[in-house]
Amino acid sequence: MEMTSLAEYDPQPGELVEFRAPAATLDIARKAAVHLAPLSHLQENHVRRRLANDRAGNPQAPWLGMHFDLPGRLDAPVMAAALAAWVRRHSTLLTWFAPQGDGFRRHAVAPESVAFVPVHQGHRSGQAVRDHLRACLVPATDPTHWPPLLAHAVVRDTSSTVVLAVDHAHTDGLSLQYAFSELRAFYQGKGALLPDVGSHVDFCRLDRDRSARLTARSPETARWTHFLRDGLPAAPVDLGAEPGRMYPTGAIRLDVFEAAEADAFGRVCKDAGLGFTAGLLAALAVTGHRLSGQEAYRALVTVHTRDEPRWERAHGWFVNTVPVEFPATEREFGQVLVAAGQAMSRASEVRTLSPMRLMEVLPDHEISHLGTTQTPPLVSYLDLRHAPAAREFASSNVGYLTGEGRAQGLNLWLNRTWEGTYLRVDYPGTPTARSTVPRFVRALRSTLREAAGSEA
Repeated sequence: MEMTSLAEYDPQPGELVEFRAPAATLDIARKAAVHLAPLSHLQENHVRRRLANDRAGNPQAPWLGMHFDLPGRLDAPVMAAALAAWVRRHSTLLTWFAPQGDGFRRHAVAPESVAFVPVHQGHRSGQAVRDHLRACLVPATDPTHWPPLLAHAVVRDTSSTVVLAVDHAHTDGLSLQYAFSELRAFYQGKGALLPDVGSHVDFCRLDRDRSARLTARSPETARWTHFLRDGLPAAPVDLGAEPGRMYPTGAIRLDVFEAAEADAFGRVCKDAGLGFTAGLLAALAVTGHRLSGQEAYRALVTVHTRDEPRWERAHGWFVNTVPVEFPATEREFGQVLVAAGQAMSRASEVRTLSPMRLMEVLPDHEISHLGTTQTPPLVSYLDLRHAPAAREFASSNVGYLTGEGRAQGLNLWLNRTWEGTYLRVDYPGTPTARSTVPRFVRALRSTLREAAGSEA
């Protein structure tokens, strides 16, 4: 499941079909009743950031998307009905947000009112399809209106491509993995066979209940403030970026392991009682020390919060960020790996605490960098092998689609599929970074492969 930015996306030509909610449905949605469940901390911060970027005129990419192929010529009315059934299945997709005082309130559309109709846009070239998506995806996935998503299809006689984008307040990477098999099931008339799922709206209520217990004196607060006293993590190489300035995003994608090599790296981590994420962090620490002499590795690492069976296949934003810090001066990868594992264990103690809640309990603390109009630099590992139909991702051309945002630091994803493991790094597109980041990425790949016993 490749991760591709909209600028890189190269769809095949065909008949473009857009799936829209009819006017009657939109009118019902605008009048939808207030839902008492609060926004999660992530949702509220996301909506604030999106609106702030709108006011400032900043380019943004506040949605997450995917694309996949279906065999033959798509039956557009059947896919419209499948999309409606899928939205009804996941309560977060029925909701939209409106400003209320200093915060926001949630509105919920009645499931029985949800409907979509296909609107045919005529035959388009691949470039025209991409241009159409670029023009409409940000406004069409607005979380302050319903629906907070947009779906298109490019219809051809031999195969058809479906493109789906959802505002990030309602989705995450794992949720989009499930969307392929679920939309296909509804399209094929097999939706009744899907397992029951929990509600992300219920999770948001739980998120608020948990965080309400946090105070300025809580141990979790101390863990975060200790980490943030040195600011956000610095890149291991010079990016040539001015503090506070955002730049058009550059990207590098590099294969790291074939399937058997990924298994070997996994065994190295498992023999130490650890997982792939600790291995990635250890490799990042070793690489940073080799390139710039960094004596400590610091990162903000993404972790999922699906800590109950009911959330396993629920659609929503079940992700948090945890602070990780550990020494990076040991020469042996195994020693650094142990330190990385210990740091992840400590970080798990704040797994359910949103950094956004931290800004509420420490309003005068110097943590404003957590609430800027852009997200901080993140490290992510995602195992894409365990979603339903994951074995068919390659043959069905299933892939992530991301927007064209701006960056000030490094964002790094290591994604593992049944075919292999690849690395993607987004960075600020400065002249300096265009020179230094490829060197860093190649060095990181070498470190990972050395640890797996593969040729660098």
